[in-house]
Amino acid sequence: MASRLENSARNVLVALCGQAFSIILAFVTRGIFARQLSLEYMGLENLFSNVLTILSLADLGVASAIIFALYRPLAEENHEQVRAIMRLFRNVYVIIGLVIIAAGLVLTPYIDVLIKDTPDIPYLKLYFFMFVANTGISYFFSYKGCLIAADQKKYIVSLNQYAFQIVMCIAQIAVLFVTHNYFLFLCCMVGSTLLQNISISIIANRMYPYILKGKGKPKVDPETIDQIKKNTFAMVLHRVAGVANTPASSLILSSFVGIHAIALYGNYMLVVNSMTRVVDQIFDAVVAPLGNLGVTESGERQYQVFKTCFFVNAFIAAFISIPMLCLFNPVITQIWLGPDYAFPEIVVVLIVLLFYLKEMRCAALSFTSAYGLYWYTRWKAVVETVVMLSLSLLLVLKFEVAGVVFAGIISTTCVSSIYEGYMLFKHGFKKSSKPYFARFYLYVGFTAILALVAWFGCAAVPDSLGMAGILVKLVVSVAVPVLGFWAVFRKTQEFAELKSMMMRIFAKLPVLKRFAK
Repeated sequence: MASRLENSARNVLVALCGQAFSIILAFVTRGIFARQLSLEYMGLENLFSNVLTILSLADLGVASAIIFALYRPLAEENHEQVRAIMRLFRNVYVIIGLVIIAAGLVLTPYIDVLIKDTPDIPYLKLYFFMFVANTGISYFFSYKGCLIAADQKKYIVSLNQYAFQIVMCIAQIAVLFVTHNYFLFLCCMVGSTLLQNISISIIANRMYPYILKGKGKPKVDPETIDQIKKNTFAMVLHRVAGVANTPASSLILSSFVGIHAIALYGNYMLVVNSMTRVVDQIFDAVVAPLGNLGVTESGERQYQVFKTCFFVNAFIAAFISIPMLCLFNPVITQIWLGPDYAFPEIVVVLIVLLFYLKEMRCAALSFTSAYGLYWYTRWKAVVETVVMLSLSLLLVLKFEVAGVVFAGIISTTCVSSIYEGYMLFKHGFKKSSKPYFARFYLYVGFTAILALVAWFGCAAVPDSLGMAGILVKLVVSVAVPVLGFWAVFRKTQEFAELKSMMMRIFAKLPVLKRFAK
């Protein structure tokens, strides 16, 4: 049986490679989309995606609660309990899928109300319902992928997901070039989602035949049911907060600023969300191993692993944020879309700062998820949502996009980061959170210094150099965080622990190549 380290390494390796291909194709598709269809279609794409994210609140965060319930029976090889939990999972997800489709049908006739200046696009309501169908059908089979992920084998789910995403992007690009037809473009999306989920269902059935072959209808034990209910209630609040941070922000921009603003915002969010998925894939890949760690290792060992994860978290956040800050507008204006698609520099700074602050929470959130501490952070989600929406509505009329992004920065800094860290240490590690926050602000301050160094270094490179100038800026903005973190933290315990882990991973590279094993 593969160790936690091997499973984590496999999960991260596949996540990074697959996400890289996915991001490249998404950027190519977006660029072709901008040239083959109008800016209004791009704005609709962003708006509909965000509306469906809000409708996805129907899942109530039940997936995270049920996945947490799977850790112990999987570790103990309690097949009957796993089968019982998966049966519950299936029933809940089918209901959720039907609820989303029904809610979408009700909302479809009124979708143009969410757009300040409704564009003259035919079949607007049909296009929206295709987004609804795409989201709804994803719930009918995808729950089996959660079983694979809970068993520390998320790399299998990732391989399946990225394979279909790549095929979808290629098909969509072909449709744009050959037909310029948005309906066929969306058909590729719906077809890919359906086939992807059928595929992962078949894979799960082969990996865990006992979920189909058992006799009778096993029931989940009462203690587990109570834990699922408790965590689900807490996750409802977390889901609401997640929706308030991005999808609701886009709806506010659409309603108060217009479809043009949300189209530009969507281009930046494509980059931000792509980078967010990269970081999330890394930390999601280790949640199941951390869940196993939580039921098999001592508290002190768990805390040491967290400190190492937090160091990695801080480095990754800086490593991605600083190049984004220096390259966002040069890439958009000179390579990707053109000058008409760029925001002012102050908006770019705010967007990158919000991204950085959110990503600095990844290590704490991964351990919170692995330990099932959703209940203790439930009210954080409520406060975060109220602060975010109130400030957004207050600032959007005067500051437009900058005001909405700044509202996210305030809610993330003053609510989320503080509350999550405090609760993780109080109920997870059962230690004082003061060392954590001292380290948190140390990393943030150090990254700010590195960002200023990289910013002024890149500003010295003239725009007249074109592509060569962008490559120079890339080298500078990547080298600064790498050299900075190495110079300052190379003698710390976290760096030594990370180095040891990497050496063990490289020693097992032949094992990592045998993914099917």
